Amino acid sequence: MIEFMLRYTPRLILVSSVVISHLVVLHIPPSQAQKGPPATPVRVARVSKVDIAPQVQLIGTAQPKVISVVASDIEGLVEEFNVSEGDFVKKGAILARLRDRLLQINLKGAKANKADTEAQLRRARTDLKRSTDLLASETISDKQYTDDLAEVQSLEARVLRLEAEIEYDQDSIAKKTIRAPFSGFVIKEHTQVGELVEKGGPLVTLADLSNIEVLVDVPERYIPRLVLGGDTGVQVDALNPKKFTGKIAAIIAVGDSASRAFPVKVSVDNPNNHIKGGMLCRVSLAIGKPSSVLAVPKDAVVNMGQQHLVYVVREGVAQPLNVQLGDTSGSMIEVKGSIEAGLQVVTRGNERLRPGQPVKIIE
Repeated sequence: MIEFMLRYTPRLILVSSVVISHLVVLHIPPSQAQKGPPATPVRVARVSKVDIAPQVQLIGTAQPKVISVVASDIEGLVEEFNVSEGDFVKKGAILARLRDRLLQINLKGAKANKADTEAQLRRARTDLKRSTDLLASETISDKQYTDDLAEVQSLEARVLRLEAEIEYDQDSIAKKTIRAPFSGFVIKEHTQVGELVEKGGPLVTLADLSNIEVLVDVPERYIPRLVLGGDTGVQVDALNPKKFTGKIAAIIAVGDSASRAFPVKVSVDNPNNHIKGGMLCRVSLAIGKPSSVLAVPKDAVVNMGQQHLVYVVREGVAQPLNVQLGDTSGSMIEVKGSIEAGLQVVTRGNERLRPGQPVKIIE
């Protein structure tokens, strides 16, 4: 018996191991079986036909449409100066006050004289009425009546002069308070408290940034193709990726003879004052009539160095497709190559895709 066990025990152990290993394999849960890569959630858009005009992109410089040197309309000593460079002020805000003490004294005196003269005039008119009645009954002489009439006329003239003096003083006092003619930024101070300002002397320079003009030098070959009032795209490098829409406001008729370029002004609404004067802008100008082209959202384009591609979704799988880029219109960009209208291209989530990767389209 011992001999039998020694001879067959290794074989029994081997067989048992094989059986147990098979049992273990047979009992692996299906959920633990190896799967492919998970589907990546993406957003998609269709390749579509869009009317896009050929464009040229040029570099320009932003500048405020309105810059004004606020000057004093009257001579005076600066008694109060309320702003500093960089401050934003609203229309009507007090920028500075000039000393008006003498004017206030003159005004007070003129008002008192006017009140006294008006009292004298009331008495003189009473006397004139009595003289008129007595003259009719021949009780007084013509000279008395004439003197009373002259007195009334003199006092009336004096009241008019005092009214003019009061109006002048009040106007001069109002001019001693200098207010902002429009809302904007103080970009330069020209005086300070204690300085004497002459009539017409500058106080501050204000810039209104609510509307910006981008000045672009456009080569002469493009000038005949521009349309006054035409829409433009404006991208400000400092505010990237913020983009603005502008309009061609002016095409200057005289260009630079050396560069053969003409200044063009592009007007851009800037309600939040994001664009500052002097910022570099990239301006896209339409230089031809629109034509129907294949286009995709700009977010669909993946830039790979000098190459550009889009991911096309077919049967739940994303495959890259090389394209050539053309002109742009708003958020759309022209694409050329082996691409067809109606194809689904990935617009969000494409930055982490790999060729042949499963995707799940989300709304």
